[in-house]
Amino acid sequence: MAIELQQVKEAEDWQAYHAIRRHVLFELRGLDGYDDNHPDEHDASHIPLLLRKDGVALGTVRLDLSNGATGVVRLVAIMPEYQRQGLGRILMSEVERLSTKHGLCRLEVHAAPDAVRFYEKLGWVMVDAGKSSPLMEKDIQSSNRGSG
Repeated sequence: MAIELQQVKEAEDWQAYHAIRRHVLFELRGLDGYDDNHPDEHDASHIPLLLRKDGVALGTVRLDLSNGATGVVRLVAIMPEYQRQGLGRILMSEVERLSTKHGLCRLEVHAAPDAVRFYEKLGWVMVDAGKSSPLMEKDIQSSNRGSG
């Protein structure tokens, strides 16, 4: 079983990336207004990522770098038929590894309320529970810190 987290670059990857996010984060939640062409997707400091298992695109995340040591994890999505198989845990572990390569020491996420338990299990802590998407953070440690 080959699992890899790849940066989205090719047109085919962009299509899969947007299809997963639109379906999981918008359609399944009864929302509309997803924008495939949102300018944030192409910001030079944002890294759109696609999780593949045996070549099949099944998850997404975007890592937004900042000028400091904190990055922001955005729009985490795993296709429903692949949820509860440990793939979200693998995705987040790979995001942490990538983050340390970019010299980050901390990550933040505005979690969907139904995802708070997932993040807590992975060591994230609540910073502000009073928002519609609670703010959580995680300090990340690595021997790679500073080598980016």
